Amino acid sequence: MARRILIADDSTVFRELEAKTLSARGYEVIHAANGAEALRLTVAERPDLILLDVQMPVMDGVQVLAALKKNEATAKIPVIVVTTIGREKDRDILLRGGADGFLSKPIDGRLLVERIRALLGE
Repeated sequence: MARRILIADDSTVFRELEAKTLSARGYEVIHAANGAEALRLTVAERPDLILLDVQMPVMDGVQVLAALKKNEATAKIPVIVVTTIGREKDRDILLRGGADGFLSKPIDGRLLVERIRALLGE
């Protein structure tokens, strides 16, 4: 059974680029266009890993991460924050908030897959 990855990003372009990279390597991809949708789909679909943008409508990535880590059913799902925000302070806040990794856009597909495989123990 294919591992499932939720991509939460309000940018259709970034979601499609990441999905293409992951689908080509056998991952099943779930798309969320905003933070609230990401949270709802995580609870409903239980992905194996989440790629989470920070700047999204409805709920931002920081709020989604906090909600995921507070929920016993979703707290252990690995989260890689994927964002254009590169400030060290923001990165530290997200990592202390429970993020398992951090990648800056635009994403290097090879590095993305390496990080995912490491977190999933593949």
